[in-house]
Parts: sequence; C-alpha cells; structure tokens
Amino acid sequence: MVSTPLKEDIRANRKEFIEKTAALKLPANIRMGTLLIHGLTGMPNEMRPIERVLEELGCEVSVPMLAGHGAGQKELLATGWKDWLQTTREALNKLSQTCDAVVIGGLSMGGLMPISLAVENPKVKGIVALSPTIKYDSKNSSNPAQLLLPLVDLCPIFGKWFYWTESPPFGLKDERLQRQIIKQLEALKNSYSRVGSKDHSANDFNPEQFRTYAGSLRQIQKYVKVVEKQAPQVKCPALIIQSLEDSITTKWNAEELHRWLGSEDKRIIYLEGCDHVLPMDLKKEEVAYYYAEFVCRVAAKVRQPQLVAS
Repeated sequence: MVSTPLKEDIRANRKEFIEKTAALKLPANIRMGTLLIHGLTGMPNEMRPIERVLEELGCEVSVPMLAGHGAGQKELLATGWKDWLQTTREALNKLSQTCDAVVIGGLSMGGLMPISLAVENPKVKGIVALSPTIKYDSKNSSNPAQLLLPLVDLCPIFGKWFYWTESPPFGLKDERLQRQIIKQLEALKNSYSRVGSKDHSANDFNPEQFRTYAGSLRQIQKYVKVVEKQAPQVKCPALIIQSLEDSITTKWNAEELHRWLGSEDKRIIYLEGCDHVLPMDLKKEEVAYYYAEFVCRVAAKVRQPQLVAS
C-alpha cells in the first residue's frame, strides 16, 4: 500500500514528539503528582495516552472515574457537578499526602475542575485544560435549545427526558476510531438492554455514553458560573490546549478561560489536524509532549526554591 502525504505527515509528527517526550526529565529529588480528569460521560481510559507518558516520566498519576460515570444515564443523572468535583478532590487529597507538588489537567468539562482544586489546595502548582468546555458552541454540538436548560431547575423531569446524541465524528479526526465506535453502536443498538445493571462492568461499552441529557448539561452550566468566579484566584502556571478544528467546542472557550484566569504564566497552544478528544486523537503524541513538558517546567519551579532553602 502506498502511503499518502497526509499519513506520512502524521507518522513524522508522531515520531518527532515521541522523541522529544523521551528526552524530558524531571528534576532530581522531587515527587511530582499528576491528576487527570476525564470529561462528562467519558471514562478514565480516554486519558490513558497522557497517563502512560507521565508514568514513564516518573510522576505518580491518578485518573479517577467521576461519580455517576461508568454505568448508565440513571446513575449519571443522580449526580451533579458537586459530586464530580468531590471525586477529584478525594483523589487530589490522596496525591497530596505523598507528593511535593501536583499538576492537574482535564478534558472538556474536566478541564474546568483544575481551577476549583487549585483554589482549594496549595499543593496544586500547575493546571492544564484540554478542549475546555464553557459552552457547546461548535458545529456538531450547538443547539438553540440550550437556552432552555434553566427550565430543568423548575421541572427536573425535563432533565431526564431530553438529551443530545453525539454523532460522527464523535470529537475525533481519527477515522479508525470513528469506525470502531460506529461498528460498536450498530452491533449493540438492538441487543444492549441492561444499561447500567449490576451485570455489566465499568469497562463495558455503553451506547448511552453518546447521549448527554439536559440534566447533566444544566449541571455544567451551573458549574461554569462557579469556575468563572474562582478563576481569577488561580495564580499558578496554566496551560490550555485547543484544536482549531474542534467539532464540539470552538476556540472561544479556550480564549475565554484564558481571560478568566488570574495566572501571569498562562498559555494557549492551538493545534490543527485533531478534534475535541485531544488525548486520543491524531495529535495525541504532541498533546502528551506539551503536557509532560509543562509538568517538567512546573517541577523545576517548585524544585528551585527547595535548592535555595537547602
């Protein structure tokens, strides 16, 4: 099979960033913790490519499953943003017991949670937001009906009736992953009848993961207001990574979050050739490199005062 120029470029990009990542080193005698947070309706495995790189770097890594996730929409709708945040808070507290400093990063909705945790815990020395989601405003997710979400507060049953179904490309440029998802959905469309039952493990494929119910979307809206108030209090270094071809959230989200943050050391990295699910898509090696390089830079800043003090 003859390689196309696009495939050759992708392979070259991967090779370049794999080599650059392998050259990264943490400062000596520092215990770095990293907390990775998946997105709404997502799973911890969507953060695995970054997790693997950070483990190889020598970080202690925690990737918790958010409350209500891993089963069905009934379980998810029984939780809200406070429950999701509490999951990450507990994971951070555990890391804080054994690490000198922690960098927290998240994807999509999970990219907002590092802000709350940085405000609460002084061991958080850096935050990363991947495709941060303040509002669903891109071509594959924008819907005027979002303006009606506050009605869920008046009539909670609406939150369990109405939902948005994610359709191809599923936040991915990787056509191989797209085909896998479509194949699984088609195979399970008529056979998966016990979603969220105790007979299914957290690793089972769940077609409801591609639905986002109004109740959960309303929880994000409420949490965004909290984050907007907290963000100016964040003073640690911050990295935001955003695809310019994101089919779920536009670059406005990244720029708005950047504007909110009180950090002097804050940066947005824009990528092309990938979509919303940055840790798993075609530029995952590049994303992992930027993430790991940021962790090393934060660790060096933490280590420097220790050297001066000693």
